[in-house]
Amino acid sequence: MKISNCKIGYIKENLIKSFGFKGGYVSNLWQVVVTIGDGQYFATGLSIQSVLWSDADVFNKYGQEKGDLLMYETTKYALKILQNIEFETPYEATERLFNSCYLYIKEKIGYDIKKTFILNALVGIDMALWLYYAKKKKINSFSSLTNLEKRQNKIALIPLITYTTSKKEIKNIIKNGEFFLKVKIGKEYEWDKQRIKEISNIIKEHSTIYTVSKKPIIYLDANGRYESMDKLLWLIEYLDKEKILDNICIFEEPFSEEKQYDVSDIPCLFACDESAHSIKEVEQRNQQGYKALALKPAAKTLSESLKMLEYAKNNNMKTFVADLTVNPFLLELNRNVAMRIDSLNCVNVGLLETNGHMNYVNWDKMISYHPLKKAGFLKARDGIFDLTNYESNDGGFFLESKYYNNISKEEI
Repeated sequence: MKISNCKIGYIKENLIKSFGFKGGYVSNLWQVVVTIGDGQYFATGLSIQSVLWSDADVFNKYGQEKGDLLMYETTKYALKILQNIEFETPYEATERLFNSCYLYIKEKIGYDIKKTFILNALVGIDMALWLYYAKKKKINSFSSLTNLEKRQNKIALIPLITYTTSKKEIKNIIKNGEFFLKVKIGKEYEWDKQRIKEISNIIKEHSTIYTVSKKPIIYLDANGRYESMDKLLWLIEYLDKEKILDNICIFEEPFSEEKQYDVSDIPCLFACDESAHSIKEVEQRNQQGYKALALKPAAKTLSESLKMLEYAKNNNMKTFVADLTVNPFLLELNRNVAMRIDSLNCVNVGLLETNGHMNYVNWDKMISYHPLKKAGFLKARDGIFDLTNYESNDGGFFLESKYYNNISKEEI
């Protein structure tokens, strides 16, 4: 296969308020759109580019605007490379682009860069490659494209609790029926303790039929902000003493990827996320006691996510799909994967983190860009997405969005 035409464009979508995690804050997110083709078949891919999530060091050095521009330039460079290679599958194409971009950006900024930065830059291209491949091969279903079969009719919405989410907002989230709360920690150690205790006290007042405990549960995400094993054990001991530990279903990324601590003996389900760039890192984390994996098709490419999922299934690792504050149409990439994997032991439904509705100023308008903008599955009811009939059109994943197609105008 050979791509001869590439176009790119982006828009900025403002956030309702500053989004705080990893010790930093962002005020908007770039929605990057790429279109690729060979003169006969064309396909468009979307991505949300988040420098703070993918490499906080780059964000801290360049700032939000220049950091976003750097990732965008990486995507443009990848499109130039794409027009000069031949490939058989999206897996092959994305791997070659990753290797070229990694060397390019490392030389450009003068120091090593986290691999998640490159993967994030390639999400839109990878999505377009899968859709292009589907057209070439006359494939029209996500199951046929990925060899993943439907497993869930219901998926729970996982909301995101950031540093700035108020107590009142948390209460409203639970009143809406959402029961699996992803809580960002890693701001300050004492702050973390009080934040978790505050949320634990709130959930004690509520119940749900979707968890084994019949209570809402907490999913902690430290984004690698804990500096040592002592600090982690200090928090775990506190949570155990306060009888909160049983309410913690997942603890994601306590340490940065450079810290190779073993968590096997700690009584908690630990998950890897941004430290897992490939099967190699997933295997390494698994050997260190991480028994769960956050899949991020919309952050690390569908290609890499499918390879990681296969490893996880073969090595008894639990998986779930996590967000990147994606827009309503890109959410279908995540949702298609989420409905095709087994869930965690603490719940009896599937799981899908999605927080765009909580964070984008224009979320309702963004829904109108979806080719199936009136579909019932776009909105959760009592914290649950009903996907009973979803597979009939895979949520519109293979359809075109006129709005986003018109954004990619810059020829490469």
